[in-house]
Amino acid sequence: MTSANIVICGAGMAGIATAYHLAVKHGIKNILLADEHPPLSLTSAVGTEAYRNWWPGPGDTMVRFMNRSIDLLEELADVSDNIFQLNRRGYAFLTANPDQASIWKEAAAEVSALGAGPVREYPGPTPYVPSQAEGFDKSLNGADLVLDPVMIREQFPFVTDRVVAMLHVRRCGWLNNKLLGNWMCEQAMQCDIKFKQEKVIGINAPGGRVQSVQLASGEKIETHKIIIAAGPYLKSVAALLGLDIPVFNELHGKITF
Repeated sequence: MTSANIVICGAGMAGIATAYHLAVKHGIKNILLADEHPPLSLTSAVGTEAYRNWWPGPGDTMVRFMNRSIDLLEELADVSDNIFQLNRRGYAFLTANPDQASIWKEAAAEVSALGAGPVREYPGPTPYVPSQAEGFDKSLNGADLVLDPVMIREQFPFVTDRVVAMLHVRRCGWLNNKLLGNWMCEQAMQCDIKFKQEKVIGINAPGGRVQSVQLASGEKIETHKIIIAAGPYLKSVAALLGLDIPVFNELHGKITF
């Protein structure tokens, strides 16, 4: 392969998702996915696999970004018969501090106003809807503020009897990241996506226009479009174009029970 319509640098979740949408959804052919690591093997392999649209301000940027992202996840779940086990169990915040309930109520009103969905208080005029164990209910949105300890322990019997309030944020949940990435990768490969396990070491862009990409093997790929999806290597890959992107990497830990 000596030329490509598009070269995607990075075969993590961002790169594979980009390849999927370009090839499968938009029918673009002759796309090269290049990464020195196997697909989905770097930071994509150790994500939390959780998602939420419940984000405070300032501004509604994160809420809008996540609402759109969750819309896309639901579309993928529908077309794949939910092969990646998307669910909508929500995030449950619990407290034994009576003062915390009023703090949550004020904070929830602010996030709701940013577009995260309505806030419902219990006991109230409508019944509380428990989360289903598997799958997802698209109607679940916003948050439920439960102020009845008995109701809380009916739903979650393992919670301490000192609990006084629960904020159950609903358009949140979990998915199987590896299954999602593998499925999108398989779909893209059926639509003329090629993968090379090679490091991009140079980008030839005279006059600010991309002409080719240099791989560590010495192979040169002629292309006029490159997409940087390099995750923690974003800054170093952008530097190949003479760009200084003001990002830094932050180390996180993941604990699985």
